[in-house]
Amino acid sequence: MPKNGRMLRALAASASLFCLAGGAALAQGADAFYRGRNVSLIIPNAPGGSFDLYGRLVARHIGRFIPGTPNMVAQNMPGAGGMVSANWLYDVAPKDGSAIGISVPNIALAHVLEVGSIRYDARKFNWIGRIVSPTATLYTWHTAPTKTVADLRTHETLIASTGSVSQAHITSQMMNGVAGAKFKIIAGYKGTTDAIIALEQGEVQAAIFPWTFIKAARPDWIREKKVNIVAQYTRRLNADLPGVPSIFDLAQTDEQREIFKLFFGPDEIGQSLMAPPGVDGARVNVLRAAFNALIADGEFIAEADKLKLELSTAPWQEVQASIEEAYKATRSQIDVAKKYYQ
Repeated sequence: MPKNGRMLRALAASASLFCLAGGAALAQGADAFYRGRNVSLIIPNAPGGSFDLYGRLVARHIGRFIPGTPNMVAQNMPGAGGMVSANWLYDVAPKDGSAIGISVPNIALAHVLEVGSIRYDARKFNWIGRIVSPTATLYTWHTAPTKTVADLRTHETLIASTGSVSQAHITSQMMNGVAGAKFKIIAGYKGTTDAIIALEQGEVQAAIFPWTFIKAARPDWIREKKVNIVAQYTRRLNADLPGVPSIFDLAQTDEQREIFKLFFGPDEIGQSLMAPPGVDGARVNVLRAAFNALIADGEFIAEADKLKLELSTAPWQEVQASIEEAYKATRSQIDVAKKYYQ
């Protein structure tokens, strides 16, 4: 073998030994930190909704893949459409890997549009990985006059909102102003469960929920045609919903489509796990490795299937890229969008 070949093989062997030793040391350090410790998993909405279902599913399993097998404690921290929990994780949470959270899809958009209550920069969270990119879907109750995308321009539609920066609130305001929809926003619902009850009891006529959540939690709505499935709030249509149009069909000009793209782009971020800024990089890598092991785990996947919870996972790099994309909005796009994000 040529001398340089022997040298390369020796260097590769040394590097492998170094990585193995480093990985062992990292695992040993993480084991010492996490063993016997409670790790908080912060859920941004109230109990009973989609975020709660996914958050508690993750909490039941991910601890098995963190060295030291810590006790995972799921905690609901609802408020301001998920921004209360994001602010807490950014500002208040311990920066040692003992607290992680789930994002809301519009976590970056809210900051890009300079919402006053926000104290975080979404680019600075330590992103761990995406659990699901849910297809947000607009439903109207079967008695409502609004049954199609076209009807949104001709009928006033009472829609439930869980907060001024929730998806229902901001997108409804935007579609009213940009595309001539006639949503009347009924605010004050604490979470998904309250919005569901409001829709069933006739307090509102419409609501936005992830398709997979409704499929699992309210299959009778679909089976008994209690709701009209009006539109998917995404450009990439879900194969589960043939014939249900994209809300982009409401846009009639290139300018409207660009604004829609800004508002509906967060779908790619979805519900993702994140750690606060300032957590040591080695410990972040431990959490990322645990996430990668989780999403390949048969027990985790089997329970998700049993609960009828779709998994559309992605590594942290894809989440980070989607976050960065949101910050590329032009000043003119931001100025137009801000009119409707309040």
